[in-house]
Amino acid sequence: MQNECINVPINAILDEMSVWMPILAEHLKFHRGGIDPSIKQDCIFQNLDFSARQIDYLTNMIFSPGTAQSDIHRNPVKTILPQVLAVSDIKKFMYQGIKSCEILSIIPSELADHMRRETDRFIGIIGGPKPTREDLGVPGGDKKVIGVPRLMLASLAGKEKFTAVVEEIMFFSHINEEHSHHIAMTTKPEIQEKYARKAKEFEKLFKENVQRAKSVEDRGKGLGRLIEDTLKLMKEFKRFGLMLLKGAESCALPEEQTNAWPLMDDHILREGDYFVELLEIAMK
Repeated sequence: MQNECINVPINAILDEMSVWMPILAEHLKFHRGGIDPSIKQDCIFQNLDFSARQIDYLTNMIFSPGTAQSDIHRNPVKTILPQVLAVSDIKKFMYQGIKSCEILSIIPSELADHMRRETDRFIGIIGGPKPTREDLGVPGGDKKVIGVPRLMLASLAGKEKFTAVVEEIMFFSHINEEHSHHIAMTTKPEIQEKYARKAKEFEKLFKENVQRAKSVEDRGKGLGRLIEDTLKLMKEFKRFGLMLLKGAESCALPEEQTNAWPLMDDHILREGDYFVELLEIAMK
């Protein structure tokens, strides 16, 4: 398979891996914890567990101090890409199984597809097949995304940078629209209604931001203001998410916790940190 990121500096690839490898492993763990624990689904549980452990192992191999001069550190894509492509296949399998009710899980099919889209974006960024915008759930049909590591955004020129940044804003606005929906759906009825209302407000704002980004692309102007406003929205969303995480970890929320794992709240926050840093790089 041709590596489309062959000229990308290794530090840019490692930056992406340091963020997304743990996230991809957590996706598998969420699926593992979400499926019905019946004997009929034990094989699925075991496969998810093995795959999560494998990604964790590879992450540790890449970022352990003793591997700085090893082959896996010098060319991590060669080792990681086949494994991550397999993870994408697992997530497609989970989405299709949950959607068709062949797999019983408390993970909604929409969230399963959300995990697959994040995986496919990461694959394209580290040198695998570039997904289309439709693959990633954003406007633009079968047009392939530019998809470069975030540390490379500032080095892009002209229209290429403009399009790459707009694509990222559309993608992560849609991702956070879904994060907000998930938060709203996992609050406890009545007793945590104020958190559900706030999450639904964010869901609406992120959905609008996707359309605003598409409008900026169509007009060919307004990107600077879009970045600034998206940064502001993200920082507000992160404050909300941090409040929920701290409240869940200390059992300080009404009824102690929401119906989501605290790791899921932390997971969403780390993705938010990544997007904020991406936007700050894009402003340079």
